[in-house]
Amino acid sequence: MKKWTHAMSFEHFKVKPKNPRWSWSGRNEDGSSIAVTLWQDRFENAGKTYRSNADRDNPDWASSSAHKELIENLSVAKQTKNELIHVIVAIPRDKSAVKRSIKECFPHPKLKMRVEELDEANGTFVLQAS
Repeated sequence: MKKWTHAMSFEHFKVKPKNPRWSWSGRNEDGSSIAVTLWQDRFENAGKTYRSNADRDNPDWASSSAHKELIENLSVAKQTKNELIHVIVAIPRDKSAVKRSIKECFPHPKLKMRVEELDEANGTFVLQAS
């Protein structure tokens, strides 16, 4: 099995994050392809739904550049109602940590999601598999 890095996962989908060290999402130059990194253990409904939850996340996350970029990219996807988002699955080193880090990640070969809900003010969202 191939060992993926976060950077390789973005490259797989031909998207570019703003910063390879801290970005959790990226898009290509014309915005027609977007990829987001999602925690594996936070999928619901047999992997068909992903619901962010500000209460679960690191309190500093909402004000971070990475989170702002993620919400911006989700907003672009939502504006284009048929835009499907590629998914990079992240496995945390410690599921109970407040500030999580990636143990492993990989580009999901088949899963594409659509923005169902996006609250840009509080930074929460719901994604649904297409």
